[in-house]
Amino acid sequence: MTLRFFVIIGTLILMCFVTSLLVSYRYFFMLPTINENIKDYQNRELLSLEIALKREFVFLKTLNYDYSVWDESYDYMTSFNKDYIESNYVDDTFKSLKIDGVFIYDMNFKQVYAHTFDYIQEQPFDVPEFDLKTRLPNRTILPYEENTSERFGFLSTEHGPVMFASHAIQRTNKTGEPVGSIVFIKKVRESQFAKMAEMAQVKLSYTLINKNSATKRAVVLSDGIQNEEIATERQRTLLDINGNPILLMNIKHHHQRIPVLFDHYLIIILLMFFIVSLIGFYIVNRFFITPLINGASAINLMLLNNDLQPLHFKNQFLEMRVLINGFNSLIKEVKKQNEQLEKISKIDELTQIYNRRAFEEIYTTQWQEAHRQKTTLGLMLIDVDYFKFYNDFYGHQEGDSALQAVCRVLKETAQSNNGSAARYGGEEFIMLFNQLSVEQFEAISQQLLLNVKALNLPHKGSKVSNVLTVSVGCAFATVKAMDNEKVTAKLLIKNADVMLYEAKNTGRNRALIKSI
Repeated sequence: MTLRFFVIIGTLILMCFVTSLLVSYRYFFMLPTINENIKDYQNRELLSLEIALKREFVFLKTLNYDYSVWDESYDYMTSFNKDYIESNYVDDTFKSLKIDGVFIYDMNFKQVYAHTFDYIQEQPFDVPEFDLKTRLPNRTILPYEENTSERFGFLSTEHGPVMFASHAIQRTNKTGEPVGSIVFIKKVRESQFAKMAEMAQVKLSYTLINKNSATKRAVVLSDGIQNEEIATERQRTLLDINGNPILLMNIKHHHQRIPVLFDHYLIIILLMFFIVSLIGFYIVNRFFITPLINGASAINLMLLNNDLQPLHFKNQFLEMRVLINGFNSLIKEVKKQNEQLEKISKIDELTQIYNRRAFEEIYTTQWQEAHRQKTTLGLMLIDVDYFKFYNDFYGHQEGDSALQAVCRVLKETAQSNNGSAARYGGEEFIMLFNQLSVEQFEAISQQLLLNVKALNLPHKGSKVSNVLTVSVGCAFATVKAMDNEKVTAKLLIKNADVMLYEAKNTGRNRALIKSI
């Protein structure tokens, strides 16, 4: 065998091997990831489209609600004063409000008043579908049978689908029983779909679905992509209030090209490699094959060890640098999201201090450390006095604000004394301190009472003070207790709980301490 023949055969084998490696890597690793990313993106486009559709209803619902709780609307249902109609539902009103029709019904589905006016074409039109005495299925547009004060959605008419919003007519102060319902309608127009398409960044067109149409029903918009494959375009239906398809939307996604196995990037890489392979096996092996194998091995090892780390080796090829940078960016984002999830899982959402799960981890660690080093450990259980009365009197929103204010005091107290504070449940909180004397621990508990009271949060439901106060049960484990194996972490919490119970039974707004 000549050296030339050996080099040619070796080069051909190497070319086949690397070609297979690149194609396999793209097929098994890159393409599934790209397809999944495109699918997620398209799913977000559909979600954006759904949000845009809901926004079209917001103004109509808000406008309809304002009229439904207007005392003049309520008075009209009891007196049928024509001045109310003549002063509120003239044609100019429809143009200024950008609605196409108003219907008023009594509680027996009888149409008390109806007026339609196309505010674009400036002419009236007939919609017999809103005669609920003859069109019984359409009674679902009124909020009577669903035990709710509002209804909204689409309804098919001979003029095409219309958007509607309805509310029960009540007084402004919501007193008294509803006396009827008021319905506003708005025709479905291309301009609305143009705004929706602009918001979702898709191309959008639609066709109407007739009742007698044999068109196969497509997936509804709210169902997302589900088990569908990625595609450049897809169809979604909109349903009327009775669940019947009335409109077929043709959606063209932002991604207009489906990823293929041999895209132009992969073809360019292969051609470059073939040319370089002809120049010399040494150059190919040193500058392309070895880095590729090292990178693939590093990724596979990370996957096997379930420990994703950024790739740190460098390469002269642009494609490899793009791949490495893309992978490192992905790892960085994954780690960032994991850190955020870890933080969320340990921080109470309302009070922004530790939750019970996080506290139990801290408590276990510090208990073991105190046992090992034979140092003191102090525990406080804090309960807001008569907090149920506070919520009943001021409302739950003010109650949440009060808890947040108390927790700021707890957090500041913990930080200034090298301790930890957490929400233990409801209006009950827990604090942990280590390496303090019993005198220091007691002083902190008394200062905590003063700091909470200094918030000056009015509490008219309290039986002990005219401002918000707390009761504190304290348990202090001495050095001697920490040297006793019979003293457990649960025992310390139990003693603090007993002290809290005694503090509440002996008048509240106090801190009682037990040293063990």
